[in-house]
Amino acid sequence: MKRILKHKYFQLFLGWLISFYIKLCFQTSIWVTKNSEIVEKCIKTNKSFIVCFWHNRLLMTVFCWKWSQEFKMLISGHTDGKIISNAISHFGIQTITGSARKNNVSSLKEILKQIDNNSIIGITPDGPKGPNEEVKEGLISILKKTNVSVLPLSYSAKFKFTLNTWDRFIFVTPLNKFVTVWGNPFKFDKNKTLAENKLILEQEIKRVTMLSDNLSK
Repeated sequence: MKRILKHKYFQLFLGWLISFYIKLCFQTSIWVTKNSEIVEKCIKTNKSFIVCFWHNRLLMTVFCWKWSQEFKMLISGHTDGKIISNAISHFGIQTITGSARKNNVSSLKEILKQIDNNSIIGITPDGPKGPNEEVKEGLISILKKTNVSVLPLSYSAKFKFTLNTWDRFIFVTPLNKFVTVWGNPFKFDKNKTLAENKLILEQEIKRVTMLSDNLSK
């Protein structure tokens, strides 16, 4: 099975199949967005910012971004990452190949280049392998180095199933109610330690995640 998953054309097929399914879920459902004015305010600055959400909320995140500005995602170069990249490419989202590791972020040069180009970058700060819902220090180091803003994000659905995976991945159904919640912008505070900054960002992502779960019921 692993050999089949690594085949380029099978990955392309799976990417298309996933994109078809999430389009079906979106087009047959109600979608509510909370705090979109926060995003619009950040866009008006014409500066780069990072959108952060937990890995288990990847499936429908493409529909959380409704603005014309280009959105790029940091995605692992592993097999599952390639399938995700193929899926989101059907929505015009480009991929930066890499991941948020424990103490660093791979493809650091490319991320810094995108920040210099004022790009908007999506990152799952607990991906690609966890620990679940824990921000990696590599991301915090980037925030310290660049002073770029982070916008926490979450979506949830009325009808959803939690899969038995390391991240407790959220699988959703068509004919649903979705709620997107944007959080308060976060910037690295030089008066606090790396650990303190990490905790503040984690708490805000968890807050919007819990809020999206509650509002989608």
